[in-house]
Formats: sequence, structure tokens, C-alpha cells
Amino acid sequence: MAAAWQRFIGHRVAPKAALVVLAAALVAGFLLVRSERRDAHNAEVLDTACGGVLPRATVRGLLPGDETWELHGDLDLTGPSGRGPRTLLRCSVEWGEYGRLEVAAVPVLDVPLSGVRPRDILATRTAKEPDWATAYRSATTQVTAGCPAGLPGYPRPVTRFRVHASLGYDEGSEVAGAAKEVRAAVTAVANHVRDRGGCGGPAVKLSDVRPPPEPVEDPDEESGEVVPSCRWFRPELLDGKARGRDDREPDGVTGDDADVCSLRVPRAKPANRLDHFAEVGSVSWRGPLLPEVRTAYGAELAALSPAPEPESGETSYTLAVWAESSCSGARTLSRVTVGTAAAALAADRADRILAAYLGASDCRAVKVLGKVWK
Repeated sequence: MAAAWQRFIGHRVAPKAALVVLAAALVAGFLLVRSERRDAHNAEVLDTACGGVLPRATVRGLLPGDETWELHGDLDLTGPSGRGPRTLLRCSVEWGEYGRLEVAAVPVLDVPLSGVRPRDILATRTAKEPDWATAYRSATTQVTAGCPAGLPGYPRPVTRFRVHASLGYDEGSEVAGAAKEVRAAVTAVANHVRDRGGCGGPAVKLSDVRPPPEPVEDPDEESGEVVPSCRWFRPELLDGKARGRDDREPDGVTGDDADVCSLRVPRAKPANRLDHFAEVGSVSWRGPLLPEVRTAYGAELAALSPAPEPESGETSYTLAVWAESSCSGARTLSRVTVGTAAAALAADRADRILAAYLGASDCRAVKVLGKVWK
């Protein structure tokens, strides 16, 4: 034995080779242990992320197995939290310098009305949505899911939510077929939110998840056409002429609970220097807005009468006409205003304008409540 050892250490190559083999074994063992620890850590990240609902096998195929994944910004507020969170669920798995898989679910909230008067409803057209509500537009893929039973905790009914996911890689590390796998993650998260929120309705399918739509211009603005809620009006109702290129364009909103239009009519044959334009407004309210309308317009509704004479000395006159009806099967309260330089013109045309408005809106069982000069 001693002789064999002496021959080994006296060999010109063997000791060095043995050291190399030993070092390689130590390195391999170290790398194996580190790899096992990394794999265990990464598995724990997937078990935790987004409430643990991400499809593990699918998502594991998206992420580089030779990197350590880190979980950032994990949040799950689905279910009956009672607080109506603006973010229902969010998680972000990151690796390397730029690699990231980010998934988020947010409620689809209508822009809240600051009031029921036409100017307040028209203001919703220009209201800027917060960043969290528009992030889906720059995502890799997204879906808008229905929640017919309504998500809990919000002051107004919330019957839709949106799930979107974004995937980014370090340069040169992209995964083929990643789009389908990201869609699978979005589908799983959407159905998790549905189940936890008690939404009811059909489950989200993989085919429902698509890239975000391309931004489009408002077709009415692009074509120069009148907004839908103003198309009922014809200039001849007020002896008007067609709107010129420099005239103010009509402003309107068509919504679930209210339709509004505000427009100015160029007069064909002005009677005096104040008679170059007439103002027309129309608004209809339905459903949950009706009690608020009766409160906001309580004084005006109480003053309704067979159109009393306007006060003298005014340079312009506005007549408001109110009506109740059933429009497209919904109980509706409507108000039309006509503003002119001559009181006689407003008084003479108001009924005709109201009839044109309600007729174009398919309203039946009309009951005119009265008129009032403003």
C-alpha cells in the first residue's frame, strides 16, 4: 500500500490530474446544490405569485430556468374585501436585468358623474382615466371579463374587470411560443377573480384573451359627422342653416343612464344683431339617475307651468320643456331647452323640438310635464 502511494505521488502527472478531478467534483457538487436551491426557490415563487393560481408548468416554460426568479409587488384582494379595491390582483416575477412577467387584474369603473346636469355629464368625455385603468393598452395580452353578479365593495355596480399581462426579456433570451403561454396565465387569473368574486356567468376561455386593441380615432371626429346623441336635431326646426366650418361643433354623450346633447344653431335670417345663433340642449335620464335628477332640478320642476311669460328686459330667452316617457322600454325623464333672442320663437318651436327629440329616441307613452322660462 505504501509502495503504491509512493508510486502515485512520484508520478509526474497523476497527482495533478487527481487534484483537477477533485476540484471538478467539488465545483459540480456546489453547482448542483446551488441549482437545487434555485429550483426550490423558483418553485416557491410560482406557488405564491398571484394567489398561487398561475399555471405552473406553463409559466415555468416562460421563465429562464438558469436564472433566479424574484417576486415583487404580490397582491391579492379578490373576494369579499368590502373595500372596492382599484387593483384586484397583481404580481410581478422578475429575473436578470430586464426580465419580467407582470400580471394584473383591475375593475372596469365608469367615469363617475360629478352631477346629473348636462355640463356635468358632458365633462365625462374629457375625464382622464388613471394610469392603472389604462395600463392594459400597452400590455402583451389582455381580456375584459364579465361579472354579472357584480364585484363586491363598490358604491356603484361593477360588472366587468380586466386582466392584462406583460412579458419582457433580457436581450437574446426570448422564448418561442410565449404568447400562448401568457394567454394561459391571463385566463387562469381571470377565472380566479371570477370565482373569488362570485361573478357568475361563463368562464373565461383561452380564445377570449387577445392582444390589446390598436388605438383608434373617434370615427365621428375623423369624419366630421355629428355625435350620435345630437343627430336627432334638424336646423330647420329653428329656421337655421347648416353648420359652417368655423361654427362650434355639437357636443354630446351617449351613456347607459343618460344621453346629452348641446348645440348651437346658425340662424338663416337673423332678425337683429343678437339673433345670429340659437342654443338647443337635450338630455334624457334613466334608471338609477332619476331620483338624483328630481333632487337636482327640484326647484325647476316645481315651477313647471303652461310656459309663463318671460321676464322683460332680457336679451335672450331659454325655455325648458320636461317630459316623462318610455324610451326603448326604460322609464325616462327628458328635458329639452331652446335658447333664442326672441321669446316668441322659443315658445313657438319648443313643443315641435321636444317631439322631434323623443320621436328619434323611440319614446312612447309621452307625458309632457310642463315648461319653465330660465
